Amino acid sequence: MNPSEILTKQLIRAINLKTVHNPGSRFSLAISGGSSPLKLFGLWSGKYLDKINWNSLDLFWVDERCVSPDNPESNYGTAKKMLLDKIPLHKDHIHRIQGENNPASEANRYDGFVRSYLGNIQGYDMVILGIGGDGHTSSIFPGQDHLLKSKKIYEESVNPNTGQKRVALTSNGIFNSHIVFFYINGADKLSIVENISMNYGKLMFPAGYIMKNASDPFVFWENSLIASETITKIIDKMPNVQLIIS
Repeated sequence: MNPSEILTKQLIRAINLKTVHNPGSRFSLAISGGSSPLKLFGLWSGKYLDKINWNSLDLFWVDERCVSPDNPESNYGTAKKMLLDKIPLHKDHIHRIQGENNPASEANRYDGFVRSYLGNIQGYDMVILGIGGDGHTSSIFPGQDHLLKSKKIYEESVNPNTGQKRVALTSNGIFNSHIVFFYINGADKLSIVENISMNYGKLMFPAGYIMKNASDPFVFWENSLIASETITKIIDKMPNVQLIIS
């Protein structure tokens, strides 16, 4: 079974565990943007469509580019096309970051909304993160240490390469989340993950800092081009990380 299916089964199990032990409760899931989750979206809207308890799920976003929802760069727009239009998740349980709004105002609005939803926990039931080629995650880019030390759950972020403004889940929101998954699809992230492992936990690579300080993070690596032994040796340098690899 490949990592994307294992992750999906973990999601199904986590939803069921919470709702069985707490009838009427809801499961909060935060998803990332970019191309990484597209394979997951395909599984959730296809093979596992009838196995996921959509009625108990509330969907949030890890980050969003500050563009309109119909812009091709919108994380919500991509998710709508590839997932939301194909699943029976009620619109009242889809909580998007409104990228068309003023970035600072929207970061404050979403932060307040999520805080109100989550209550005292201040973290999601599950967060699925990606890793950028520069070591960023959740639109927290290298050099943006304030987002790794913030007490807020969401803050405004800026892509240093393009100047594009974003809204990002901070490390505070990630560390308070119950389950933290990193999903990597492909061989192109080998170099950055190796760099992260050699500087594990340092602020210079936000993804590595979050991995080191999150509670029992998992890395799901979808891979067909790199020898599993190569990836395993790299991840072994990050002792608190559990690796699932194809």
